[in-house]
Amino acid sequence: MSGLDEADRSKDMKKYAVKVFQECVRAVSPRTIVRNAVRFDSSNLYVNGAAYRVPGDVYAIGFGKAVLDMALEVESALGDRLKEAVVSVPVGTRRPPPSSSRVCVLEAATNNAPDARSVANTERMVAGTASRLAAGDLLVVLVSGGGSALLCSPTVPLPDKVLATRLLSAAGASIEQLNAVRKALSRVKGGRLIEWVRPDCPVVALVLSDVVGDPLTAIASGPTVPNDDPDGLPLEIVDRFGLRDAMPATVVEALLGNESFAGGGALFDRVHNHVIGNNAVALAAGVRYAGRDFKTVLLTDRLCGDVALVSAFYADLVEYVCHLYADGPAADDVERKSRLKTASTSIVGGGGVDVENLARSAVKASSEGRGLCVLSGGEPTVVVRGAGLGGRNQELALRVAVDLARLRRRPDVRFDVMFFSGGTDGIDGPTDACGAFGYPALVDAALSRGMDPSRYVDDNDSYGFYSSLDADGGDLLKIGHTGTNVMDVHVLIVQPKRR
Repeated sequence: MSGLDEADRSKDMKKYAVKVFQECVRAVSPRTIVRNAVRFDSSNLYVNGAAYRVPGDVYAIGFGKAVLDMALEVESALGDRLKEAVVSVPVGTRRPPPSSSRVCVLEAATNNAPDARSVANTERMVAGTASRLAAGDLLVVLVSGGGSALLCSPTVPLPDKVLATRLLSAAGASIEQLNAVRKALSRVKGGRLIEWVRPDCPVVALVLSDVVGDPLTAIASGPTVPNDDPDGLPLEIVDRFGLRDAMPATVVEALLGNESFAGGGALFDRVHNHVIGNNAVALAAGVRYAGRDFKTVLLTDRLCGDVALVSAFYADLVEYVCHLYADGPAADDVERKSRLKTASTSIVGGGGVDVENLARSAVKASSEGRGLCVLSGGEPTVVVRGAGLGGRNQELALRVAVDLARLRRRPDVRFDVMFFSGGTDGIDGPTDACGAFGYPALVDAALSRGMDPSRYVDDNDSYGFYSSLDADGGDLLKIGHTGTNVMDVHVLIVQPKRR
């Protein structure tokens, strides 16, 4: 990037960030993930080394953004022993399987919200397939991100359940909180799917995780694991956000009478859950790719919490790295490091990030004359207060740009900075973009056109901002559905300016 002007350097950094992101997505391709985890030898199904005897036939059901390719790869492994597979995928992602395939593909959940087709498809999978197994048969359950909207058999009217979810989501509820309420309003979530399978048939679940920390109870609302939530938790969550009066009466009534389904021990003894792919797998691939050209740091795969806090953390991180990079170990003061560590504990599950490793990497990058590439993943949340259009990745990128703008005005900071946030499923919120870029010059460009980025942030209108600022879409990434989903990937590049 030596000798290029700022605009050209930014363009090259964007291209590189996209390549890193694409490597992350490629690593969690459903067919690749299943192929690496599953094999069959005519009498046993092996998943990551664990063996399950199959005296009868194998049936499969699946729900989520990645389950079509997962099912096709399972069929490739099992051959004729797969009697039938029925999967439900988001509207617009269905591809006709080969004519010889035993995989039946259904669509539902427009805009990632459960609809009447979600309910009908669930009935087809559960009553039409899972409950038909004979003694000795085995059921494979394929689960991936987006599964909650596709596996839907509500105990209240569907519009009421959808409204309850939207109210909680807009209030900033975490995925764990959303799923606790969803489970309480479902006949199949929270372990209840297993009730439909005869007790002498084993169940093997192959899970592509889209939840921080891979808790099986939260992924697609835990259809194959016991629900150990306290009975009163769902209503406590509603009350925590002050939403009881806004909730439909049917929802409040159902939550008041909620009894979590823990099931008997024997019921779940024959159920075997395997997380075969997650955000960590994606990030590891990105680290390998970026490590060829940058000093690379894998920060965390557990980012969560409010995007405003995540953005502020990234801005503080960049400032810290720039000081370390410019001044070496002398800039590594204890107070600054402590502040960054403390800030990370509120947005990173598991006790925050390893600031010591970050500091060592920045100093080493400086000594080697290399740029620094920091990769993170997870799923922050957005508290919706405005009426604009966007998604968490676009809003995070815009917030990072606003927070980084202060560095641009400091003559002692001599670095190019590029941040990218993208959803591995290819879709960010109800938009056609998967994510966006954030960098200091973005704010200056907007202000020069009479656009105040902060106003767009306040209105939750990140998509409107990026679309209005750049008609060619250079700061939005649009790739369409990827067929997988392991939450979000963040790529941060800090590159010394070369004159």
